[in-house]
Amino acid sequence: MSSLALNYVMNLLSRREYSEFELRCKMQEKAFSEEDIDQAIAHCQQKNWQSDQRFTESYLNSRSQRGYGINRIKQELRQLKGIESATIEAVVRECDIDWSALALNVLRKKFPDYKEKQPPKMRQKIWQYMLSHGFNQEDFADYVGSGECEDEF
Repeated sequence: MSSLALNYVMNLLSRREYSEFELRCKMQEKAFSEEDIDQAIAHCQQKNWQSDQRFTESYLNSRSQRGYGINRIKQELRQLKGIESATIEAVVRECDIDWSALALNVLRKKFPDYKEKQPPKMRQKIWQYMLSHGFNQEDFADYVGSGECEDEF
C-alpha cells in the first residue's frame, strides 16, 4: 500500500467523517491506483477510522438539525454519499429523532401562520416546501390550516 495514499485518506478523515464512496471519489480525483485506494480504505476500516455506519449516524443527525426530513436524508445518503440502503435503514431504526416534532418546528419557523386557514396557493406552497424537505405528509398535514395545534413539543 502506498504511504502517500494512506496519508491522504488519514488527512481527510482527521477533519471529518467521510463515506467510503466519498473517499474513493476523492482518491480517484487525485489519480491514485485502484489497488492503493482499496488498500488504504481497507486499512482505515480495519482500524475503525472509517465507518459508513458512523458516517450515516453523523449525517442523519446533522441534516435533521438543519430541518430536513427522513425522505430527503435517505435520498442524499443513497445518491450523493453512496451508502447502502441496509445501512441507512439500520441507522434510522436506531435513531431517536421525532420526525413529527421536527416537521412542526420547521413549520413554525418557515411559516409562522401555518395554523390559520390558508388560501389554496399558500397551502400548496407549504406542502411543496415540506415535501421537498423530505417530510412525510403524515408528519405535518394535520397542522397546516387546522386552526389549532397542540403545543406539547
